[in-house]
Amino acid sequence: MALTGIMEMFLKTRAEQAKSIPSKVFFNHFFSIIYCLNCNSEKFELKKIPYYNDIKIKNSSFNIDEVRKLLWNSWSTEYAYRIGEKIDNDEYYKFSLHWNFPQAYYSVYLSMTAFHETQGLANEQHEKSIKLFGNSIKDNHYPSAISFYSSGLKNEFEYQGLPTFKEFPKDSSVLRKIECLEDAEIQLATFLKTTRKRNAEDKRNRLAKQNDKRFRNGKGEFRKSFSKNHWDIIYKTIPITSIFNLLYRLRIKANYRDIESFINADIDFKSFHSSLGELIYYLNFVHEAYIAKAIGIVKYEKILNSFPSHLNKETAIKRFEENIKVLG
Repeated sequence: MALTGIMEMFLKTRAEQAKSIPSKVFFNHFFSIIYCLNCNSEKFELKKIPYYNDIKIKNSSFNIDEVRKLLWNSWSTEYAYRIGEKIDNDEYYKFSLHWNFPQAYYSVYLSMTAFHETQGLANEQHEKSIKLFGNSIKDNHYPSAISFYSSGLKNEFEYQGLPTFKEFPKDSSVLRKIECLEDAEIQLATFLKTTRKRNAEDKRNRLAKQNDKRFRNGKGEFRKSFSKNHWDIIYKTIPITSIFNLLYRLRIKANYRDIESFINADIDFKSFHSSLGELIYYLNFVHEAYIAKAIGIVKYEKILNSFPSHLNKETAIKRFEENIKVLG
């Protein structure tokens, strides 16, 4: 093969590898979430959370049928996600990402909304619901296993809920293998950082379409370059960045062509599917437990038993029998 042909092949291979890097990074971040979750010995001990012990119905017009519908939708979506575990086919795991991403997000979003219904907070605006979750995280309403977040202005981000994280090491890599809790928390801090920056950029783009007067130049045009002060105006309107922002970011990725970079990446798709499934399982456990606490075990179990058991015996029923019923 001529030298030119070898060089072209090398450049093509390198380009393909570069395309898959963002996907490898994204998958590494989600592995770190599960690593931290599994390292947390108190993740099911909700009675240690003062907020949990005081949960009751706060919705003055509470309708239990709304909670039932939301939970049924959540369980149906989780079941659809977990079908892949029974198929056990590598190609399936790869090409199912198109619908797995939104399935993961909507299952946990629906169970959270069901809990918000008991508190009179339910609404149809995703950003508002995610903000409510973030505020609850900040107020210590949730288990420490999922209570990590970032906040702050441009170049001044602060990170909470990551006990071992102090700063980003100079030699840290988003592709680095996770071998300990410290590695995982660095990955999580990176994930929070990039997601918070992405949220600010998305808001800037929305403001550009509106030609917001706060960001116009002398010609009355939306300015192309932003100073820190301009960015800080935006960051002051952005709530804390939490695990729900990370999941929402995953859901958004399913809507664009960059899903192709995931499919073409050299990644263990089965492991990623399992990791994301673990996260769905845990977040749904938390909100289901909160709902059971609010409406009472008897009423919650009635909702659970009225759903086809063959669809949730490995999820909601298992969570109830093993982790929720013992809470009393």
